[in-house]
Amino acid sequence: METQENQLEESYIEYPLSLAIFDSVPVILFFITGILINAHFHSPLFMAGVIAAFLGGSSKALWKIIVVLRQKDIVFLTKAFRILMFGGFGIMLAAVIAGAVRGKLAGFIPAVITMPSCIFFLLGVAGMFMMGYLGSHMDDSARSNWIEEAVNAASQAAFLIGMLML
Repeated sequence: METQENQLEESYIEYPLSLAIFDSVPVILFFITGILINAHFHSPLFMAGVIAAFLGGSSKALWKIIVVLRQKDIVFLTKAFRILMFGGFGIMLAAVIAGAVRGKLAGFIPAVITMPSCIFFLLGVAGMFMMGYLGSHMDDSARSNWIEEAVNAASQAAFLIGMLML
């Protein structure tokens, strides 16, 4: 009987290095967008969440690169991804709620919902919903992962463009 580690290695063996490296593109776009949001929001708590989520995404991208190059499953990196990514988003959400309570979002929300930036924010949100759908309906093949990463990168690029338009 094969171990789970061997099954993981076999499912990712077909990944090209270009796909593993491309996994870092949405992570970098997210981080830049997070910095721009915090420039409007001025919240150390929000920035801590952005950094945690960025480190989580980076650990997943590094994991894929190691799997492709060395065919090794570094379990610590996938665990770090889950903890830091979801924890980071939780911290960001807490910061936004705290900011809303203190009125820090008063000027930011109207800017986000104005044209043309709102179109890009809507595209980003639509892409995130698409990521949820794809994640639950696609397999671990390289082809499926390319599709998921392309949607993720496009979504993060849309958020970044929306922020640059504010």
